[in-house]
Amino acid sequence: MPVRSNNFADLACESLSRRGFLTATAALPALSLMTSEADAAPAGFKAVAENRLDTVVVPEGYAWQPLISWGDPLFEGMAPLDLTKRGAPFAFTRAEQENRFGTHNDMLALFPANWAYPWPEGSVTRAIMCVNHEAVSPFMAAPGNDGQPIDTSVEALEALYACMGVSVFDVAHDPASGAWSVVKGPAVGVGRNRRVTPYSEVVFDGSAANHPWIAKAGAVVNEVEGARSGAPKVKGAIKAGTFQNCAGGFTPWGTYLTAEENFNNQFFTSDKASPALAEAQADAAFAVDQSIYRYDNVWRLGGPAQFDLSRNPHGPSLYGWIVEIDPYDPDWRPHKHTALGRKCNECAATVLSKTNKAVVYTGDDSNNQFVYKFVSRDTFDPTNRIANRALLTHGTLYAARLEADGTGRWIALTAAAANRVPRGPGETAFADDGDVMVRCREAALRLGATKMDRPEDVESPTDGSFRGTGTVFVMCTGNLSDSGRAGNVANPRRKTIAGDGLERNYQGHIVRFEEARQDPAALTFTWDIFAVAGDPSAEVAPVTNLEGQVVNASSWLNGKPTTTGDRFAMPDNITFDHRKFCWITTDGTPETFPCNDGVYVLPMVGKGPRPVKRFLTVPIGAECCGPLLAWDQKTFFCGVQHVGAENVKGQNYRGEATGPYSNFPNGGWPRDSVIFVRRQDGGTVGT
Repeated sequence: MPVRSNNFADLACESLSRRGFLTATAALPALSLMTSEADAAPAGFKAVAENRLDTVVVPEGYAWQPLISWGDPLFEGMAPLDLTKRGAPFAFTRAEQENRFGTHNDMLALFPANWAYPWPEGSVTRAIMCVNHEAVSPFMAAPGNDGQPIDTSVEALEALYACMGVSVFDVAHDPASGAWSVVKGPAVGVGRNRRVTPYSEVVFDGSAANHPWIAKAGAVVNEVEGARSGAPKVKGAIKAGTFQNCAGGFTPWGTYLTAEENFNNQFFTSDKASPALAEAQADAAFAVDQSIYRYDNVWRLGGPAQFDLSRNPHGPSLYGWIVEIDPYDPDWRPHKHTALGRKCNECAATVLSKTNKAVVYTGDDSNNQFVYKFVSRDTFDPTNRIANRALLTHGTLYAARLEADGTGRWIALTAAAANRVPRGPGETAFADDGDVMVRCREAALRLGATKMDRPEDVESPTDGSFRGTGTVFVMCTGNLSDSGRAGNVANPRRKTIAGDGLERNYQGHIVRFEEARQDPAALTFTWDIFAVAGDPSAEVAPVTNLEGQVVNASSWLNGKPTTTGDRFAMPDNITFDHRKFCWITTDGTPETFPCNDGVYVLPMVGKGPRPVKRFLTVPIGAECCGPLLAWDQKTFFCGVQHVGAENVKGQNYRGEATGPYSNFPNGGWPRDSVIFVRRQDGGTVGT
C-alpha cells in the first residue's frame, strides 16, 4: 500500500481545511512540558543586553576565559604561535595542523579522567575533552600573499582539510580558583592527546560496512594515502578519517560520538568527463544520491585526490556517518557506525531505554529532512566498557512521523518496507538493509517520515545513569525553502505582516516529543511545540532582517506567546542543567535581530509562556555552539565558531585587505575558541 503523504504542504492543507492553520494546535499540549501548577520561573541571573560587541559578554557577577583556540599545540615542544601573522599563527602545513587544535570548534564533551559508571557528579581535577571541528574558512585560515585572497598551494589545501575533524586532549581543573587549562601531551603519539582528521584511519561496521560504494571509495583513499603514509595499520581500515563534524554526543560507556554533517561541501571535480565519474553516474541510485546531496556544489579550490569526484566518484559515501571515538584508547580506531544511517548528521544523543538498550537520537540538518532514532539490538553492560563499544553496530534505525493530532510514531527503515512502496521516476529498489543505511534519506522519504525545518540538535534529558526520561527536544533552526513555506502544525509558520499569508520560518522553533511510557525505545510518542523563537512582544512583531525584508518575527502561536523576555532566533544546540533549565545556543540571531549569537536559558517545566534570559553573547561574525556544563554545575563551556567571518551587516569576509571583522580572542587575527564561564563567587552557573 502507498504510504500517505506526511509532507509540509499536505499536512498544512489538511489542517487548514479542518480547523484553520493557526487554530489547529489548540488540540495539542502546546505549552506544557510536564504536569505543573506553577508558572514557569525564569533563571536567576541578570540577562545580558542585545549587543554587537567584538567580545564575549556575560552577566554581572560572571567571568569568562578562553580554554583553547585554533592552532594551540596539543603537545609539548611544538613551535610557539606567532599571533602577529595573518591567517594561521603557525606553519600552515598538514603535519602541523594534525597536532594542533583545529578550526570551527562545535560540539564539546567532557569525560572523567578515569571512567566509572555512573559518571561523577561533583568537582574533578582532571578530565578529557573532545571537540568537533566542523568546517574551515579558506579566506581566514589560508590568506594569500601579494594581494591574493587565498593561498591555493598544495601545502595549504592539505592543511585546510586537516583543520577539520576532532581534537582530544586532557584538561586540568583547579576547584579553588575555578580555572581550567589544557594539559599538553609529552610528545606526539604519547598519551591521550590527539587529532582525528580526514586522513586518519577509521573502521566501518554495521550492515553497510561492505557496501560497494564504500568498498570502491575506500580502495581509492587507501591508494592515495598509502602512497604518502603507507597502508593502514589495522586490517580493513580506511584512511578516510572524519570531517564536517558538527554536533555529536557521548555514551554511558565513555566514548565520543561525532556527527558528520555537510560532507558534500568538500568534494570537487577536476574533470567532469572522467570515465570513473561517467561510470558511477550510469548507476541510477548514484545519480539520485548525487542530486540529493549536490556533490561538487561548494568547494572550488581543489585538494587531495581522494576528494576529487573525477578520481573517486563514490568518495561521499565514506562520510555522513556517526563516528565513535574512544578518548581513553588512542589505539582503538574510530568506528563509523553505518547502522545509524548516512545523512547530514547534526547530533548523536545517547540514552538508555528501560531495558538497557542504547538509544541514539540524530537530526538531519537540512531543509525538509528528518528526525531519526537508533535502538540497539543488544543491551548496555555497566561492567564491561570495552564490550559496549559494539552496541552501535547492530540495531534498528527509525525516522519520525508526526501527525496533525499531536501523535507520532517511529518508522523502521528497512529494505523490505521501503521496497513495498511504489517507486517514482528515477527511484530504484534498495538492494538490502545496508543499501538503506547508505541511502537513508531516500528510505525515510518513501516511508512517509515528516519533513522538518532543519532539525539540528535532538537531545533528551537523562538521570545520573544515562536513563532517558522519554522527553526529547528537537531544535528546528528554520526553513527558507520555497517547498517548505507552508509548514504544518509540527513546523508552524507566522502570519505575514499584512495577514495575507504565512512567512517562511526565519527564526526557527523547538519541538518536544514525549515517548510512550517514558521509554526511549518506544515506537510511538506525542509531540507539541515547546517554543517558537522570535520576539514575544506581540502576535505581529515586524522586524527588518539583514536582507532588508520586513518580516513577522513573533514568538506567538495560536494567538498566545510561547515565550517572554529576551528575543532570539535560529536555535541550534541545547543542553540541560540539574535545575530543569534548557541552555540553548543560536546560529543566526543577527540575521533577524541586532544582536550577536549567544546562549539563552529557559525553564523546562511550568505553565504558560517560557521566560527566556540571554546568558551570553559571542563576538561579531561568530556562531555559539557546543553548550556544556561541568558535572558540578559551576562551569559552563561553549564554542565560539567562525569568529569574524561576517560583519554586522551580514557581509562575509572574502579576503579583503582590511582583514576579518573581529580580532577575538587575542587582539590579532581571529581564532575560533572554546571558552568557559564561571560565577565570580564560585557558585552554580545560571543562578
